[in-house]
Amino acid sequence: MRRLLTGALAAALLLVPTTIAAADPALDATLDRYLDAPLVNENGEANGGVEPSLSTNPDELRDLLDRARSRGVEPTRYRALLQQFWLTTATRKAGLDLNAWDPNLGLAANQHNLANTFAYYERLQLENPNFLWTGQGGMAGPSFAAGIMDVDLGRVVLDVRAARDAIAAIVGTLDAAAAPATSHLPDDLRAVLAVGAVITAEDVAHFQTQVIAMSKHIFMDLIPQHEAFLAGGMTAIDEYRDAGLVDEAAYRAWQNLATGERDKVVAGNLDLLHREQYRSIGDQWDSARNYRGAVGRALTYLSTVAADPAIPGVVPPREANPLVLTAGHLTGTDAAGPQWRLQTPLPAFNWSDRDARWQYITEQMVPKYLALKETRPELWRATLSKPMPQQIDDQRALSRLPQMLTSMARTLQPRYA
Repeated sequence: MRRLLTGALAAALLLVPTTIAAADPALDATLDRYLDAPLVNENGEANGGVEPSLSTNPDELRDLLDRARSRGVEPTRYRALLQQFWLTTATRKAGLDLNAWDPNLGLAANQHNLANTFAYYERLQLENPNFLWTGQGGMAGPSFAAGIMDVDLGRVVLDVRAARDAIAAIVGTLDAAAAPATSHLPDDLRAVLAVGAVITAEDVAHFQTQVIAMSKHIFMDLIPQHEAFLAGGMTAIDEYRDAGLVDEAAYRAWQNLATGERDKVVAGNLDLLHREQYRSIGDQWDSARNYRGAVGRALTYLSTVAADPAIPGVVPPREANPLVLTAGHLTGTDAAGPQWRLQTPLPAFNWSDRDARWQYITEQMVPKYLALKETRPELWRATLSKPMPQQIDDQRALSRLPQMLTSMARTLQPRYA
């Protein structure tokens, strides 16, 4: 009991200035500029933090936050300041510079940001056993980073005009010749057939920018909550809720984590994962898929084809939910009775579809990660502890080519039923 009371007192002291601040007109003037600041960059698509004009120095932000509390300002008025403080606390620990984290600068300028992000996720999990969300995200992250780098190879190839024109001519000819046969194929496949004739290096670069922004958005939304909880427990999360920065689902998630009970901890992390996939980046994936018609759909589908999350035991989308084609996909008419069906080494869903993505994550990634942590702790720890550059290199397409070819061969199956 004494230990519990001591912890509660420490959390309370963290969030309340230890002395009543004396009059400080300069500090008050600065604070007034922070109050009611809009979260214009909460989706992470621009440089800087939640509001690019705010300081990125957590020491300065701490003074302003203490001042707001001592003045009795309503938390909803200093919500941008509150999130920016915990965000900059996290970026300092993770070795990230918010002023140099701009998705619009492309892959080369953001490779270290991706690596440092996922390395910090893994570190948080290793230091905090109940932070399952960060552990799973960190372990799967290298696949994400490697995928963006592999897409960049396509961008470089498409920068060569002759190569781009040749690809466009070949795909255009094939599409014209097979038009009657392809018109009934699933939308994702038809988009891939169409994309060779219209895709540009700029399209691929735009896709990379969108995906890098999603990575930043996830960090900006969820990692500050983790930092607040680490420092102040539920007292800090109460302030987050009072500021309107978390909804009831996220608040319930942290209540569950705070219990330390295994099943409640798992449920709480699942709620945080749902927030990530639906609230944080759901709309951004929709935007990526809808970009320039077939181009966006093709790029998001191709990212699904190549996906192979780096969590031991997880089956890639192409095997977990393979696309099955029948004669009806070519003729537009489903035949009665038994017919040939071709199980392809292609996924039957597009990663940008939040419901299909959620089904895959909860059926494959979540249970396999939890089983790894609980039944094979040595492998779990070794996987999380491997240097991040090595983890990313291991997930590059050329490194995974033998496994990918084996997976595709194993999945390709003709059946008559």
